[in-house]
Amino acid sequence: MSTFFMPAVLLLDKLRYPVKFLLVALAFGLAAATLLYQVYHQFNGSILVAERERAGLDLLDQTMSALLLAQQHRGLSAGVLGGSAELKPQQAEKAAALRSALGDVERSLAADGRWQPLLPGWQTLRGQLDRLATDGLNLLAAENFRLHTQAVEGVLMWLGELGDVTGLTLHSEPQGVNLIDAMLHSVPEVTERLGRLRGRGTGVMARGQASREDEHALVAQLAQLEQSQTQLRVRLAGAGSISPALAASLSGVMAEVNSGVGALAEATRRELVNGGFGMKPAEFFALGTAAIDSVVKGYRQHMLPAVGELLDERLGHLRGQLLIGIAVSAVALLVAAYLLAGIYFSILRSVRELSAGARRFAAGDYRSRVEFSARDELHEVADQFDAMARDVAALIGEIQGSARQVGEASTRLSESAQQVASGSDAQSEAASGMAAAVQEMTVGIDEISRHAATAHELAELSGKLSEEGGEVMARSTAEMHGIADAANASAEAIRELGERARSIGDMVNAIKEIADQTNLLALNAAIEAARAGESGRGFAVVADEVRKLAERTAHATQEITVVAGSIQQGTEQAVARMEAGVAQVQDGMALTERAGTSMNQIGERAREVLQAVGDISLALKEQSSASAEIARNVERIAQMAEENSQSVRNTAGTASELQGLAGSLKTKVERFRV
Repeated sequence: MSTFFMPAVLLLDKLRYPVKFLLVALAFGLAAATLLYQVYHQFNGSILVAERERAGLDLLDQTMSALLLAQQHRGLSAGVLGGSAELKPQQAEKAAALRSALGDVERSLAADGRWQPLLPGWQTLRGQLDRLATDGLNLLAAENFRLHTQAVEGVLMWLGELGDVTGLTLHSEPQGVNLIDAMLHSVPEVTERLGRLRGRGTGVMARGQASREDEHALVAQLAQLEQSQTQLRVRLAGAGSISPALAASLSGVMAEVNSGVGALAEATRRELVNGGFGMKPAEFFALGTAAIDSVVKGYRQHMLPAVGELLDERLGHLRGQLLIGIAVSAVALLVAAYLLAGIYFSILRSVRELSAGARRFAAGDYRSRVEFSARDELHEVADQFDAMARDVAALIGEIQGSARQVGEASTRLSESAQQVASGSDAQSEAASGMAAAVQEMTVGIDEISRHAATAHELAELSGKLSEEGGEVMARSTAEMHGIADAANASAEAIRELGERARSIGDMVNAIKEIADQTNLLALNAAIEAARAGESGRGFAVVADEVRKLAERTAHATQEITVVAGSIQQGTEQAVARMEAGVAQVQDGMALTERAGTSMNQIGERAREVLQAVGDISLALKEQSSASAEIARNVERIAQMAEENSQSVRNTAGTASELQGLAGSLKTKVERFRV
């Protein structure tokens, strides 16, 4: 199902909410307009049918007037042609009225485009009846009667076409069906049977005798009249059974028809079939006309108004239904548009509330929560925003704590580096002083060597100078003790430098662990920011800066570790060499002490002076070499102390940079309110 709706989803994803709802409104409006048009078209079609039936009812009444005039003209013409001169004025009057009625019907047909299918047939019938009205008296009575009857039968058939064209025969209400069928068929049929009976009877009465053919025709017409009367009775009874209010009036109509038809039938049997001939043609014509008038009276006064009332009521009902349908559709459309607008404004308010919450989060206020009014699916989004704010606030709190820890550790590292730098400077100064002392000692040893070279010449003076030599030896011994003490102090300072280098390594390891934790926290923060999407972009930038700072801190700690290792290794070498120098100084002290002993024994062992001087010269050479070695070692110690001092200054600079980065990180994360 999701695949089926994917094109619509892809289209709507590219549009803003106003355009989305405008598109939905257009689609809904098109569907509503189509539905409204269908409702209007359906009811309007029914209204047009009802209006057509109502107009067809008026045309039927107009045609019935022409039909009755044609039937009366046929009867009067039959009487006149039968020899009754008293009927001629009435015949002429009916002929003129017939021609006028035929023209009225044709004009009504021509004026309304709906009746065009009926016009040709009516024009043919009008031509036939016009000729009979104009020249009918020039024909034989039988021919005149036949042509009249043929034309009237044509009108009766035409009435069936009128019912089809006007839709009267398609009327669906049972009460209306019976009345309309009676008006289209039964009433014209009864009037035609009465008209034929009236016309033939009037002609026979005018001749004063009835032939066998006339008798058979009259009997047949009476039978046909009774059959048509029965059909009319059935139709009116059917209409009355459906409408009790109409049943009484239709019963009265049928009683009058039965009375009129019965009187004419009785007169026909008595005067014509049985040969009484006691009535005048005009009286028989009037009796037939009275029977027809009873039928026409029921038609005009009861059936026609009843059908007209039914059609008007149906037309009003349809128009009311049309108005109700349009009103209901319009109200439904307005309600739907109102609800659609409400949905739009509800979603727009929800989006604005989410946007306001996201802006507060983007500004760093993670203490706030999304103030959401709706309780729909977007409420879950607001809850997720609040949950994300809580998680990010906790993460930022941890980052702020870590930043403070990094700042404090970098401060301690900077202070330690300053202390190590001060110790390195002191060590460098001490090494320089020791180097100067060793240099002086070397100069002294060289001087002693020169004196020993001349010892052979001054042997005789050895006794005198033995005391001075003892004093020189005492001073040398004291200086050697100073050198030994200085060397021991230097060795102890170097050992302390090594311990400090180890502490620097420990602190660097702690800084590295903090940097690794900071990097991990920054990575987690970047992941959470990526999940947050557009609203977490600013935090992602901060998290990336924190991660870079952690990486730089880790790199700096690695450099510090390397430098501290170098310092530790150099101090260990310096300690080893210094200890070697101390051992050599101690050897020199031993030699000096032996020299002093020799000087004390000069007096007793004068003869051994030359040998002793040779030994002294050899010892002095060895001491000179040892002193030179000590000088070189002390010089290397001084260089290493200088390098150590430079490394410590670099470490102090790195610690200061780390402290600055920690302060920057702290400043950046302090803008977040958690």
